[in-house]
Amino acid sequence: MGVPIHYRREGRNRRTFVALAIAALILGFLYSIGTMTWIIILLGLFAVPAFFDVMLNPVSTLDLTDETLRWKSATQTAEMRLNQIRQARLDTRLDVSIRVTLTMVDGSKIRIPNDVLPHHKIFEAALQELNIPVERHHFRVI
Repeated sequence: MGVPIHYRREGRNRRTFVALAIAALILGFLYSIGTMTWIIILLGLFAVPAFFDVMLNPVSTLDLTDETLRWKSATQTAEMRLNQIRQARLDTRLDVSIRVTLTMVDGSKIRIPNDVLPHHKIFEAALQELNIPVERHHFRVI
């Protein structure tokens, strides 16, 4: 896949519903065997972000064209011309997520939010097709 890339992700998707269903089954099972209520509440807190994603349905988008890169998430909106980008750095974290940091021509760094990123191989190939140097670093803690 090449340029342009138009990527969209919604918070209300099948994976989120499955995660909530599994959490509900586990919590229901723990309740049925007599687990203390405070333990069930404590474990249930891990499902709260998924619950908010289903209820609020935040939409995240990323558009990469021959001239611009723009993204919009629940917390951030950005748009830049590609000639402002010196290089892109893709870091694989210990949780196997990919973090993308753009180094701009003026030396500043911008991290692209994870929720707007398409699959890293597609994004990396598109950046290379646009002659933007890409650095790969695997399993960096920082």
